[in-house]
Amino acid sequence: MRIHAVGITLALSVTTAAALADDIVIKAAKVYTLTGAPLTPGMVHVKDGKIVDVGESLSSPDGARQIDLGNGVLIPGLIDAHSSVGVEGGSAESTAEVTPNFRVLDAVDWSSRTFRQVRAEGVTTVALVPGTDNVIGGLSGIVKTGGERKKRVVNDDHALVITLASDPANGNNSRNRPDSIYNRQPTNRMGVVWILRNELARAKASPPKENQILSDVLSRKRPVTCVSRTDVDIAAALRLRQEYPMSLVIAGGQEAYKLKGELAAAKVPLLLAPLSSTHGAGPEQTELILNLAGTLHEAGIPVALTGGKLIDQARLAARFGLPKDVALAAVTSTPAKILGLDTRLGAIAVGRDADLVALSGDPFELTTTVRWTMIDGVLHAEEP
Repeated sequence: MRIHAVGITLALSVTTAAALADDIVIKAAKVYTLTGAPLTPGMVHVKDGKIVDVGESLSSPDGARQIDLGNGVLIPGLIDAHSSVGVEGGSAESTAEVTPNFRVLDAVDWSSRTFRQVRAEGVTTVALVPGTDNVIGGLSGIVKTGGERKKRVVNDDHALVITLASDPANGNNSRNRPDSIYNRQPTNRMGVVWILRNELARAKASPPKENQILSDVLSRKRPVTCVSRTDVDIAAALRLRQEYPMSLVIAGGQEAYKLKGELAAAKVPLLLAPLSSTHGAGPEQTELILNLAGTLHEAGIPVALTGGKLIDQARLAARFGLPKDVALAAVTSTPAKILGLDTRLGAIAVGRDADLVALSGDPFELTTTVRWTMIDGVLHAEEP
């Protein structure tokens, strides 16, 4: 059976149930592999949830299902490396300042419609993170946005998420009424840094098993995602890294351009918060630079775009100066590398997971839409 471009949307939209994984050959006018120049045209052979062949012209095995996108385009599945999709009932244990053992996956509603919504936008993988109420929030987890529940978890405790910003101090008052959860530390930015230093110092001085998660951080066995937006907080995070060497990733980074030299020298990648064209946007009213992603890229800093609407964000970043190929990488191969999953995700290459997105045209054209999303070789068609 051959599915042509004219009929593919109708064929896929009749149900929200995923088609069974199978032997599939996909043909497109252009295939962005993210391993080199785009293939024009290109073909991808998928079998048992993996990509088994890629090229400009492939022979179809007997019995293989064929999908012809016509003038359509094929790209790797999008990866949101800092997300709260599907997290319900609170993303932080707010009664304590330090909760390294909190696992965000314990708060996930796997049937949440938000997974379907981001799937419809082409997102196939998300790194779910704890909230920013605590100085040390807990462990992030990496999951697929669709598929069988038991197969969706890619990494159930990936990185320790900390917050070096105003968030953990918001609303706190050490002289508040004693029965309030806000009668706690920290009460300012200095207190946030002090708590972090104190906890890291305790972990360094104590046997590893007494504080295994922080010990893994100090031995670089576990990465750290640090939410920092302003230049002063990013600078504090870099100083902390000098005192306690760790595998550090900065999330947020709205004022990272002020420290681009320091970040490049430290080889610290950035998970940029959703881009904005509004001055003073965001929880800390940070300063705005329209070509934030482009400026950081020029400085040699790996940049991933996060926070949803990833194709729109890539378009906005490219509009203000980020090269288009880098912008596409910022929502595919770059986050895969930052998450340590670049041998499995983020590109169309032999041996990678068959996570693919079919587009109606060029990714950077405003009229281009997502036709369907494939996760582990399974087609997902979403109802409008």
